[in-house]
Amino acid sequence: MIARIGPEEYEELCRRVGAVLADATPPEATIAVVSKGDPRLIEVEGRDGRHFPSDAEGKYAGYYPRTSEEAIAQIEAARGAGVEYLCLPATALWWLDHYQGLAAWLGAHCRVAAEDPETCIVYDLVQVPSQGADEERFGAAAQVTALLDSLLPPGATVYAIGLAAEALAGPERTVAVIEAPAVAGLRRRLEAAGGPTFFLLAHGGAPGAEAELEQALAGWTRKVAQRRNLCDIFQVTGRPERSRLGGSPGNGDSAPGPTSQALGDEAADKLTNRLERLGFSERDADAP
Repeated sequence: MIARIGPEEYEELCRRVGAVLADATPPEATIAVVSKGDPRLIEVEGRDGRHFPSDAEGKYAGYYPRTSEEAIAQIEAARGAGVEYLCLPATALWWLDHYQGLAAWLGAHCRVAAEDPETCIVYDLVQVPSQGADEERFGAAAQVTALLDSLLPPGATVYAIGLAAEALAGPERTVAVIEAPAVAGLRRRLEAAGGPTFFLLAHGGAPGAEAELEQALAGWTRKVAQRRNLCDIFQVTGRPERSRLGGSPGNGDSAPGPTSQALGDEAADKLTNRLERLGFSERDADAP
């Protein structure tokens, strides 16, 4: 959920939502937007935008669902009326926390077509996973894989904590699981990576550890996606400088590139502690 914003920021949000929808959906698609009745959020060029929830005439219903079950029923009714996509703008992402049953249902039954935690998340209501034997396959790993497919550029490298590499692999990306990522080992991996590099943290670790680890990563990564009860994805925007994590720096040991940012001693300590809380040791800290 984003903080309360002013009129200018809201206008910019409406513009960004329209841009995301225009890019993530085909021409003439029918899109339902959690809009609170604001027509600016459903005006997408070449698309049929509708308020959600809506009444029988397609106007904003004037109230939110009382329960997750009611919200799911309204989505199913909208899909039956021809709606192909559901959009939750950043101002409505609180739905995924408040309606936890709805969030789980969307994660299990709907493909994410686009996601930007500062703008919106768009669910595809048509291309849903089949039931029966395929339902088990479309678990957490499959949801993350679909998210990576839609989000990452070709040639990306992904370092993942909490999910198996083979479950996330794709034909145009490299995935490596960090099973014992002492910070020095993590630093070496990031320094060695070429091209666009991402860090994936699966949810479900120790309470509070994920948020604290995210804070420790803030100096050299940028969050590009967040799926509640699933994972966070960060893009590496710089390479941490060598510090006490891997011993004293030698010649040429500074982080490459003008965009690199330092990971200081205090942040390094925090990152080490957070990883330990997640159950990872430092046994590779002295690895060559």
